Amino acid sequence: MKHVIRNIRRLRLDRELSQENVAFNLQISQSSYAKLESGQSKLSIDRLYQLAVYFNVTVEELIKL
Repeated sequence: MKHVIRNIRRLRLDRELSQENVAFNLQISQSSYAKLESGQSKLSIDRLYQLAVYFNVTVEELIKL
């Protein structure tokens, strides 16, 4: 799962987005998003899907990137 978290962080940084931007669009707090991105919080299937939609990639791409 660490590689998925790393991929999400890389996508965010590649798009020059802050954690706050992504959190706002996912309708969660910045601290919740930071915990997710640091691995302190588990990534649910629903949240994984939301991130895929937000970054305009498939879930499979998030997993394999």
